[in-house]
Amino acid sequence: MSRLAAFSGFVFAGLVTAMVVVRIMTVFDHNPGCGLDCASPELEAALLTGLATVLMFPILGALLTRGEKLTARRVVVVSAALMIGFILAATCHYVFQLRAHYVAAEKARPIQPDLDFMYMAIAIRDVQAYAAPEAGQSSAASMIPQWQRCAIGGASCEKRPRQVQMLCKIGVVFVRESDWKNFSLIPQENVFGAIPLKSMNLCAPDNRP
Repeated sequence: MSRLAAFSGFVFAGLVTAMVVVRIMTVFDHNPGCGLDCASPELEAALLTGLATVLMFPILGALLTRGEKLTARRVVVVSAALMIGFILAATCHYVFQLRAHYVAAEKARPIQPDLDFMYMAIAIRDVQAYAAPEAGQSSAASMIPQWQRCAIGGASCEKRPRQVQMLCKIGVVFVRESDWKNFSLIPQENVFGAIPLKSMNLCAPDNRP
């Protein structure tokens, strides 16, 4: 088999692989219809990767068949190995993208009440949240931003300072009594069948979650 024929075979295999790689890398890219005029960073990266794939195939093919008796079978085997390698690399990129999209979707998913956190409330201003107490001390965890919904769990009325456990976007946190007034109840979003709280005075005798 001539070197020119082998080069052509590698170029063809590179073109086919590049199309597959670009397709895999742009699964999550949603172009608004303006093509390359408003290409996203993901599309640009995919096109550059496709171009690199086309260029790398004949180079790697020539290196991997150098000094050997050039046969059609060897060209096919080398091309197949390169195609598998490039497509596997693109698939790994897809897996990382998929994980990132799942994480983003989970963050965007609204908080839902359950049997442990039955009552819904919304922060009417930024509120300091605290991590689970360790050795009697609770440490600042993060801020609950204004207008974020949280589900209310159980209040610790016997401890000082009084705290209530809440499920928010940042996870399960504790909010101190001094900040309870910074939440507004959303009784229509409570878990089904829950008796609505009367107020955010969670330690009142007739109003304890």
